[in-house]
Amino acid sequence: MDRREVLAALLGAPFVVARSLRAQAVDLTSLSIAEAAKRLAARAITPLQLTNAYLARIAKLNPALNAYVTVTEDLARTDARALREPRGAMWGIPIAHKDLFETKGVKTTAGSLLFEDHIPEHSAAIVDQLANAGAVLLGKTNTHELGGGVTTINPFTGTTRNPVDPQRIAGGSSGGSAAAVVAHLCAAATGSDTGGSVRIPAAFCGCVGFKPTHGRFSTRGLIAASPTFDHVGFLTRTVEDAQIMSGLSRDTLATTRIGVARKYFFDELDPAVTSALNSVTASGQEIEVPVSAAAMRRMFDPIFAFEMWGRFGADWRTNPGSFSKSMAGFFATPRPSVAQYEEALGALKEYQAAVDRLFDSVDVIITPTVPVTAPLIGGRIDGMKILRNTWPFNAAGTPAVSIPVRAGRFPVGLQLIARRGDDDKLLQIARTFS
Repeated sequence: MDRREVLAALLGAPFVVARSLRAQAVDLTSLSIAEAAKRLAARAITPLQLTNAYLARIAKLNPALNAYVTVTEDLARTDARALREPRGAMWGIPIAHKDLFETKGVKTTAGSLLFEDHIPEHSAAIVDQLANAGAVLLGKTNTHELGGGVTTINPFTGTTRNPVDPQRIAGGSSGGSAAAVVAHLCAAATGSDTGGSVRIPAAFCGCVGFKPTHGRFSTRGLIAASPTFDHVGFLTRTVEDAQIMSGLSRDTLATTRIGVARKYFFDELDPAVTSALNSVTASGQEIEVPVSAAAMRRMFDPIFAFEMWGRFGADWRTNPGSFSKSMAGFFATPRPSVAQYEEALGALKEYQAAVDRLFDSVDVIITPTVPVTAPLIGGRIDGMKILRNTWPFNAAGTPAVSIPVRAGRFPVGLQLIARRGDDDKLLQIARTFS
């Protein structure tokens, strides 16, 4: 009990003490956002109790997982104490932000030496939005360097380990966020997604990873590289929690037209992925998404490379020592020309129109999120194979969500995709699968 509760008991309000003891008997970090919100609204628990439970768990588990690079312990307690009256859907819910999102007064490194001492004067739009909804910031989660990879093996901030098996990668680039959610080091976390950076770690760690329609949430204050493909995203334990966190409808849909994209997306699957998804993908209309490795080289690669060069090329030229060896390898490749960039943008527009047309006959398309389960940290990691099934829907700008399917030792992700703008419908359908 805190001092206020003790005083209340002494003044003749013993129910406060009983309520506190009941709260202590429950592992508060096991509660979903929906469950915690009900208890908070009923005053069965307080925001400070919930925050303290998470901070205690972070102190115990984070040194081994390295999900957080910064823990805002004092700020979290101050903010939790200040939450007197419920306001917003996230009132009193402790969350984390990926360290690519700027947080006013809190160091934001982007997993890079370029930003190792960066303390922003303003917060990112999504940070402000969730704070206004009542969320409590616990800290900043680890990311692949500049968000530019799928492992969250970072030479500057360390490797985030998978909470299911610490010898395996958590995925990336939002690996810290996914690991924190699954290990119950926060109720939910933000992520960013340029080619799959929310959905990949969600699939590897075993949580929900939601990438909304491109542009639905502002990327202001996101340290990112490719505005054409960058998305704000959310990592949660349940689809319902993703609905709450993103402010979307919590209704469910019972009848839907399901399309299964087998061509390309089911190629080269690990046996564990095939086994986990067999029953889920057994029925549904066959849908062919106009995508291939050649299409990626034609439209995704030139756009990403051109925009990455535009964002960090000057830093590379003046301060190459601030980049890792792998990132230096990227800048060893010349920047695409303006003509190549514009040609790729034209191809992208045609591709997006073609994907839009697929949803005239189905409401949702399903695929495996990633063709493999989480690789060993010291083993062979095929980054392009890991990206294979997620990047097409960054290019399409469609909403996409990965939901966990557990049929073996390691988590597998099922990816659901809907028409641009149908974010509500996507999550409503996803709840029927989970």
